[in-house]
Amino acid sequence: MGKQTITIQPLGFELPVATAAKELQEYLPRLAAVRAETLPALPMLPTERRADIVLGTSEHLKGLGLGALPRPDTLDDALAILPKGGGLYLTGSNPRSVLFAAYRLLEELGAVFLRPGTGGEVLPRRERLNLPKRSIRERASYRHRGICIEGLPRVEHVLGILGWMAKKKMNSFQLQFFHGGALWRRGYSAPEVDEALRRRGFSALSESDCEALDERVIARMRELGMVLHRVGHGWTARTLGYPGNDWYEEATHPLPPEKKLWPAEVNGKRELWHGWPTNTELCYSRSEVLAEFAEQVIVYARQHPEVDCLHIWLSDSTNNKCECAACRTQSPTDWYILLMNELVRRLRKEGLATRLVFLAYQDLIWPPEAVRPVAEGAVFMYAPSGRCYFHALGDRECGSSSASARPPLNRLTEERLSGNRSAAEIAAMWKQFGLTDTFVFDYHQWRAVWSDALGYDLGTTMAGDIRDLGKLGLNGMMSCQCIRSFYPTPYLENVMTDMLWNKHLRLNDYRRMIMGAAFGKHAAAAEQYLSHVQRSWRRGDDYDHKTIVDGGSAAELRALASFAEKAMITFARLAASATDEVIRVSLRLLSLHAEQTARILRIYLAGIRKDRKGLASLQSEFEARLPVVLREFGHWVDPIIAYPVSVALEQAAGIAKHS
Repeated sequence: MGKQTITIQPLGFELPVATAAKELQEYLPRLAAVRAETLPALPMLPTERRADIVLGTSEHLKGLGLGALPRPDTLDDALAILPKGGGLYLTGSNPRSVLFAAYRLLEELGAVFLRPGTGGEVLPRRERLNLPKRSIRERASYRHRGICIEGLPRVEHVLGILGWMAKKKMNSFQLQFFHGGALWRRGYSAPEVDEALRRRGFSALSESDCEALDERVIARMRELGMVLHRVGHGWTARTLGYPGNDWYEEATHPLPPEKKLWPAEVNGKRELWHGWPTNTELCYSRSEVLAEFAEQVIVYARQHPEVDCLHIWLSDSTNNKCECAACRTQSPTDWYILLMNELVRRLRKEGLATRLVFLAYQDLIWPPEAVRPVAEGAVFMYAPSGRCYFHALGDRECGSSSASARPPLNRLTEERLSGNRSAAEIAAMWKQFGLTDTFVFDYHQWRAVWSDALGYDLGTTMAGDIRDLGKLGLNGMMSCQCIRSFYPTPYLENVMTDMLWNKHLRLNDYRRMIMGAAFGKHAAAAEQYLSHVQRSWRRGDDYDHKTIVDGGSAAELRALASFAEKAMITFARLAASATDEVIRVSLRLLSLHAEQTARILRIYLAGIRKDRKGLASLQSEFEARLPVVLREFGHWVDPIIAYPVSVALEQAAGIAKHS
């Protein structure tokens, strides 16, 4: 008996539809003994021949008697998988959603897309491919479902995660600054790279090299139909005449005489903030400053029509806003919203389709007092950078309400941005403006992920955050994260992506599915390990935010370190004997987590013993181990995994000095 043949007919000539056909042709033979054939794309479905699978937007499939089709929409994603007459029709509200429908079909056939890279996909093999006989219609719970580049990535990491994101029905990606050199140069100078790559890092990646890397990312995004977000910080530097391509880019020339008064006046001085133009604020009460800032944005929008969402952020520093008499007449947020309203007006006048993104962040997290933001034509981004990850963002038991009051000018403290009660209350203040296009910009997978299970379950926090977005007036999430952050399990990344698509997931069943796909018969052991570490790490009441580091005895630290070391050995042994690559990778990553947990505890124990030589030895050992870890887990672990180790070393040194 010959192989079953599946014919695939793409309709229309959009790149994401072509990608959908290509992906089905690749994946279907991996799921069953079939031969998949893609027919040449057609502008419409011919009457004389029907394929087994037809791909096209709702516009291409209307009039075929398929029932309700997704409403055409360039912003909001919806898909449908519709069987009729022995064939299957995959459609969506836009070309991107047709690609999502193709991946949804693969999921219906048993595929689980856990993470990018080898050992990232579960593809059950069947003797025969049985296409669905039931209709599937889905619509995204949230409009914005994206990731912003962070950490130390290289281009292969970004291209890998873009492909995975499409499989998870994520629709947006952000490249920071005017080009991504601030991140690319770090990635190509990361501890694991060989000397040849290091030479391409900080010292040798030119501006054109960085732009070329960006273009490779953007080209892949076009194939996937993704929404392109760009820039963010850097506009203040551009207004002053500097490149604005890194947070800590130093000024290459003095300010020209006509711009000497443009930097914000702070403590009686007008100068570049610590010498960094990108982190310098401006004197926004000066009409010439506003005019030049606006001109920079409009020129960029004209020159970059490929950008869908253009982020207009100010500096990335605090307590650096202008204190001159004119600027004191309004809050910093009022001056910012005045600027944004003018930019929206200019864009409309010029007929530019670019959507502008403005943010609530740090000093600007409090809403304006007198100026009302334009509700149409701009996207609101809420960035609660100091929030707590022990609890969901909407948890009003976490933190103090008093922190939600606006502080005096340039008197912002860390406490003002900590705790989730104030973050939720400030988000509610923004709701009064009736903003119609919104999302949260959050940081679960930047630093917090590397301490996952050390007192909290970040996946549970993420699920609670996404569930509550609508209550906070937010229509999705842009995750500002390390591109390589599939650690210690794939649950966190997957619950983020899948809940942004469907916020009504039954989480207990969902977690069992993801952990079962990742760990197979070892899923229960993995959960028991994580649960034990999490419980043992916490101290006090749920809202005390205390850990074993704050109140644990040396005996408790030793006991938990011993438990983690045994788990490290156990999971490494299980990984070595695993025949399934997905399970092997998952167990290796969990063994790494146990290794890190034990290392951090041993660092604190050395501090308690005042063992400075021991601390130095632990630091040297970790510095030697880090490149090995990163080479082994390159797609899933970022060098920022070093962050909690660095914190532990610093705190333990303080304990050793003062105890």
